Amino acid sequence: MAERKPKRQRISLGGPAVDTSFEDYLTGKTTEVSSEEEEEFDQENQDPADKFGEDEDEDELEAQPAPSRSATSSTSRAPITNPSDLILRINAHQNNTPHTSAKNISYLVQVWAVFGEVPVETTRLLHVPATLLFEQFSQAICASLDWHEIHLWKFSLEQRSKTYSALNNKYKYPDERRQIANIKDCGVGGMHNPGADLASPQDLDSKKVRLMDIWNDTQAPEVRRLRMFFTYDCYGDPTSAAVNFMGVAAEGLQAADLGIKVQKGQAVWCAGGSGASVPVDVPEDEFDKWEAGANKHEWEIGDVNKYLAEIKIKV
Repeated sequence: MAERKPKRQRISLGGPAVDTSFEDYLTGKTTEVSSEEEEEFDQENQDPADKFGEDEDEDELEAQPAPSRSATSSTSRAPITNPSDLILRINAHQNNTPHTSAKNISYLVQVWAVFGEVPVETTRLLHVPATLLFEQFSQAICASLDWHEIHLWKFSLEQRSKTYSALNNKYKYPDERRQIANIKDCGVGGMHNPGADLASPQDLDSKKVRLMDIWNDTQAPEVRRLRMFFTYDCYGDPTSAAVNFMGVAAEGLQAADLGIKVQKGQAVWCAGGSGASVPVDVPEDEFDKWEAGANKHEWEIGDVNKYLAEIKIKV
């Protein structure tokens, strides 16, 4: 029997395509791969049950009717393509899956700030509990990017196209044509609550939806594959960050295992990243002055983790 090559892990934090482990990413060790190797990687790691968006044309944005379930196969399942059905799956998971089912699970999530041409991409790799509410996740993103969280914000969920690749720089930008839902503070008394008569079925309450309701392995693959963006000051001068799910963290992984200092019991911490934070509240007539004197590479992981330690976690 021919020896089977071990599956590679793909980590994308901006720049060229790389095959690397999480540990290699932290130490800066990467290996560039060719387009042929990328295609081989995707074929090796494709989940047969996870074919959402494969047959979708890049310019065809209308959801197509799902094929009927085969009466002869108990294991087949028609892919979910209707946006309202995807939202229903999120609501069902939120209401029917207890947080205790993921209380010891943590995720690695990359936050990639979206700007134009920049010398260094601003990214942060966060270690977060699966049970974290999106309300608290917004605080973690703002803290990691040194955004002050004084403006309204939202998370948007988008369907992927057939040609999507996290390694392609153009896909770090939001595409409102593919947006199916927003997660924001829209509950009773929430900042985004416009009143019951104006409420949208596309709006999900950030005080109720947890990270596990999107990314847990008990969720439908089509939901887990949705693209996510965080937008700060979404009704003023918006600034966005792509939010990329990197996978489940190794069980019991601690910041100390990576040589990172955090407070005892700190639930959310930064494991790495790149690029200085770009401020979002600098007046336009002062931005050129800030940019001229800023070091685009310099940032302190210790400072980020100090800010993250101030977040009050409800899990």
